[in-house]
Amino acid sequence: MAGHPKTAIGAFIVGISCVGLLIVFFTPVSGAANRSQGTLEVRLKDHREAIGDFSRLELAIDRIAISPKAGLMFWQVAWNHIAPSVKSLDLTQYTGDKSIAVLRSSVDAGSFDGVHLKLKGVKGILKRDQRSVKVKNLVGPIKLSFEILPQRATVIILDLMVLDMSDHPPRAYELAVKGYELYTNGKLIDRIPPG
Repeated sequence: MAGHPKTAIGAFIVGISCVGLLIVFFTPVSGAANRSQGTLEVRLKDHREAIGDFSRLELAIDRIAISPKAGLMFWQVAWNHIAPSVKSLDLTQYTGDKSIAVLRSSVDAGSFDGVHLKLKGVKGILKRDQRSVKVKNLVGPIKLSFEILPQRATVIILDLMVLDMSDHPPRAYELAVKGYELYTNGKLIDRIPPG
C-alpha cells in the first residue's frame, strides 16, 4: 500500500513533464513555419497594342497557380492554386507603367518554375460603337524560374497584350501574355522581353 502514493506521484510528474515537453517542442515549430514563408505578389498591366480600341476590357480572374520545381520527385509535382485578392478588373486602366496587384499572399518558401493566371472570362466594349465583343483568352501557363525566400517579397508583373486579329478571319480580338518582370525585394531579377 505504501508504494501506491509514490507511483501516483511518479505518474503525475511524468505526465507534467510530457505536457511541458510537448509545449516546448511544438511552440518553436509554429514560429519556424512563419519564418519559412515569403510574400508573393502578382501584378497585371497591358502592353498597349490594341487596348486603345476598348473603352472597357473586363477580366474575371479565377485563380493564380504556381508550379514548384520538380527536383528528384518530378512525378509528384502539381500546381499550387492561390485565390486572387482582386477578382475582376478593367485592363484599360493599367497600361504603360501602371499595374494592379491581383495577388499578395504569404507562400511557403521554395523554388518554382511556372506561373499561370487563370481567367474565367474576358469581354470588352469597343470605343467606336460601344459594342460588346468577346475576346479570346490565350493566357496560359508560362515557364518562369523564381524563388520565394523566407521573409522576402517576390513580385511578378505579367504584361498582357490584346491583339486585333480580325484581318485573319474568323479570328478577332485575342488576349495573351506578352512578357513579364520578376523582382525579389525590389531588385529586378529577370525581364522578358529584355528592356
